Amino acid sequence: MKVTDLDHVCSLQERIESEDGYGNKRGDFQEVFREWGSFLYLRGGEGVTESRLASKQPAILTLRSTAQAKTIAPHWRVVAGGREYEVQEHPRLTEDRMYLEILVESVPAGG
Repeated sequence: MKVTDLDHVCSLQERIESEDGYGNKRGDFQEVFREWGSFLYLRGGEGVTESRLASKQPAILTLRSTAQAKTIAPHWRVVAGGREYEVQEHPRLTEDRMYLEILVESVPAGG
């Protein structure tokens, strides 16, 4: 992979819980940082087919390996190209240790 393959501006967002004034907690997403990334959409396999039937598209998001990117956790989301993706796992280093790969899943429209 080359840096020029990172062709999407990704907004990495973390859920921040706040009180609504009535004692209830709400979780709104707040942008933590932006980073260039690349998506590889998964095909095949029973789990992938099941997700696609539920209007979700699993993908591998690749980002440069930075200290900020290593803080991404499964309760985060990614917004890129007008689509929202839920982070499904903690980032994993690629073999050359220059990039991080993260399993994400698109959020259905209106979901």
